[in-house]
Amino acid sequence: MRIVDTHCHAGLHKYEPVETLLYHMDQCGVAQAVLIQHMGHYDNRYHQDCLQRFPGRLASAMLVEPEDDGTRIRQWALGGQAGIRLRPTSRVRAADPLVQWRTAAELDLVVSVHGKPDGLLSSEFAEILSTFPQLCLVLEHLGGIGTQAQPPYDDFRRVLALATHPNVYMKVPGLGEYCPPPPPYPQPVPLARMAVDAFGPQRLMWGSDFPPVSSREGYANALHGSMDHLSDLGPDALAWIFGGTARHVWGL
Repeated sequence: MRIVDTHCHAGLHKYEPVETLLYHMDQCGVAQAVLIQHMGHYDNRYHQDCLQRFPGRLASAMLVEPEDDGTRIRQWALGGQAGIRLRPTSRVRAADPLVQWRTAAELDLVVSVHGKPDGLLSSEFAEILSTFPQLCLVLEHLGGIGTQAQPPYDDFRRVLALATHPNVYMKVPGLGEYCPPPPPYPQPVPLARMAVDAFGPQRLMWGSDFPPVSSREGYANALHGSMDHLSDLGPDALAWIFGGTARHVWGL
């Protein structure tokens, strides 16, 4: 199995340099990763430098200024960015409020969607889903459900209903992101299993959330805990969730 980590942060002024991420990946047998730009940081030069220094190992999702009319998106995409990070309610104060989404669709970029259930279930995101049915949308952090979810998980079930849109995918994190602390988690809450039932393995992808994961169960446990939790799905399903889907979506 060629494992891909689809949700990592790296930087020189916040979080850790990419070499720290690559160390953890190497220790755990993770072959490739997707760098997700951290919120509020619109200078993607470090990510582009990482792509050049470690060819074939990384993909990257940019951030751009909230008022960008698509110009910066096009410039960063020319430098190798494969995706962009947007909130589900993102709009630009311009003649075309959807210009950033529209530019992503024109350039065939992956959109890593950062938001909680209220945003994903909003009328603004419904407009995105209806306007751009071919745009690849990847919902971060199990749809942002977090550790506060309680049975019967009504909000999460409503988010999972977005699986009816074939262009929508979801990231499955480590157990520490959605199971109440402290680890270990002998009886994980069933959110990842519910995601499998809704999306199927070929539209799910694992993401560690490095380095914030280090304050939860740690990188290795985020990988192996999720694998163990889903192990009964069988090797083919695991191969999709922990690598195959990511390679297909991100072109790795």
